[in-house]
Amino acid sequence: MSKPVNMNNEIKALNPLISDPKRCTAPEVPDLLKPNCKNFQESQNVDTSILDPVVVRSDYIRFVLDKKGILHSNSKISLRMKLEGDSHKAFFPISSGVNAIVKKCVLRAGSAVLDSTDQYNVLSAYENLMMPNDTVVRKEGIKSGMVGGYKSSKVPTMTNSGVPDGTEQSSETALHLGRDFSLSLNSAGTSTRGDDKCPVSVHEYQDLREDSEFVLELSTLFKSLRFTQLPLYMIEQPVIIELFLEDKNVNRLCVPKDQATTPTFVLDTDSPKLIADYIYYSSATMNSFAESNPLMTLPFFENQLIKTNVNYDTHNNLVRNLGGAGKAVNMVKICHTDLTDDLSNTLINRYKSELGSTFGDRISYNLKVNDEFLFPVDIKNPVEQYVNTISAEGMPLNLPAREYDANLGNEFSDKELLELHDPDDELEGVQRWLSIYNLGGQRVNNRGIELHMNVTGTGDEDLNQLVWLQMSKTLVLANGRFSEVYN
Repeated sequence: MSKPVNMNNEIKALNPLISDPKRCTAPEVPDLLKPNCKNFQESQNVDTSILDPVVVRSDYIRFVLDKKGILHSNSKISLRMKLEGDSHKAFFPISSGVNAIVKKCVLRAGSAVLDSTDQYNVLSAYENLMMPNDTVVRKEGIKSGMVGGYKSSKVPTMTNSGVPDGTEQSSETALHLGRDFSLSLNSAGTSTRGDDKCPVSVHEYQDLREDSEFVLELSTLFKSLRFTQLPLYMIEQPVIIELFLEDKNVNRLCVPKDQATTPTFVLDTDSPKLIADYIYYSSATMNSFAESNPLMTLPFFENQLIKTNVNYDTHNNLVRNLGGAGKAVNMVKICHTDLTDDLSNTLINRYKSELGSTFGDRISYNLKVNDEFLFPVDIKNPVEQYVNTISAEGMPLNLPAREYDANLGNEFSDKELLELHDPDDELEGVQRWLSIYNLGGQRVNNRGIELHMNVTGTGDEDLNQLVWLQMSKTLVLANGRFSEVYN
């Protein structure tokens, strides 16, 4: 397939997580609206407003932004959960944190949708894999309640009755919370647990009974804000943020292993606040910018979700049309998960991508775009699938090979337990995300994109296949009003 030069690489270059923002070479966004752009030297002032939602329910939050300044991409939404009923312990799923409560997020100006993601809570678990390990441990654990860091762990060697023999187990991979395991010994030097396990608990502030406040960053909810800041003072339409919240209690949280009761935690409707930072330059600069840019075109992304139920045990060959006809699709992200069962008595809940007991080269895929296959041979090797995924994102995934495929890398520790959950049981092979970037940059014809997958060895299990098509579109801001144009 021919791959002409196109806007894909230019749009990707705008992302400050991928490119060096000091260069500010991409011409699509004016320097004034680029986060961290060093080409624009004028000093700036930042004004912070704490906004209450105009609508807030247990399943929905809506904010309306003030028409002033330029919206800073690092603006945030703070909120907290509250317990209803019995006081049993719960914590957010470790791969997603507070993002688990957001089912869909929408940023719009009037009727024009600027950025939107459906099943955001599932997709965020994948995007969190690209955070550096130290960021997860030092920042995200406090900010979002996420526990996705890793470490090498050595635990004491003990008999199954809990008697240490003075040596240590070989190093294995364990979850990193910023605290060590807690091993209590009685006067006889025997573990009070009476077995060879070493338990770790989440921090007190990650326990949902503590009424801690957590934060959602706008640039995380809406990826386009990472490289384009909105000139609110130039927009005549109301700029609105909508959060549609997860309505099933068991999908919002996790509980310690085999805890008999799953408590009910709901949104504290008094808690949501939008901490909005507005950037200002001199009046002359901002007026001159508005006058010289009556018509602006800004590149944005749209994540279109296509989902279906599949059972690869009965239908191991899948050919599925993903749509995208007439659009320029930059990336395809594929996830397989369980959206129906109660998975609260686990560490990750449903925020993962797995294919039952499948591992190794029992999975193959290809995409057919504009009547030609993207790859000359179906991608079957799990390492190649992993490499394709990190190549699509332009950065490595922060996860052990064992978590991507249960047949790769070092084993997780089955001795160091998190809230009595065994990571060796629960984490192996549960992040099998398949992402493909660079579909040629050309417009997809009216047949759309076809996904060809062959999967064997999953067992008799119904799964949900979620596929996000990341489409590039242009937002046209003309005389203070936005409209959408697909590339």
